[in-house]
Amino acid sequence: MPPTPAQLKDGFKNALLKFFTKSLPSIFLSLSLFVGGIALLAIRIPGWSLILGLPAVQIGLVFLIFTFDDIARNKVGPQSLHMIPCSVCGKPTLTPNWEQEKICMKCQQIIAEKSHSKKT
Repeated sequence: MPPTPAQLKDGFKNALLKFFTKSLPSIFLSLSLFVGGIALLAIRIPGWSLILGLPAVQIGLVFLIFTFDDIARNKVGPQSLHMIPCSVCGKPTLTPNWEQEKICMKCQQIIAEKSHSKKT
């Protein structure tokens, strides 16, 4: 059974709250370190520009990489799947948890070829 609109709305609220409490602060910190380091390098304060600017740029860049990696891992994570038998041939087929019946790809292709050959 597909998720209800209320479940989707709650899931969206939780994802938005998680983004604002976890991801947004780390994006802000890493971008401010990176841009601040570039600004320190650009204003050319003798000695301090290199001592503070270069590490800030490097740390900011590393934080950006880790932040975007964490965001991508959370957003593109694997769905929860389960195995059910194909409705046509009975072979095991991976489907999302909310789906109770599924036709495997091979059977779908056979059905599509037969329906296409009937039309022509």
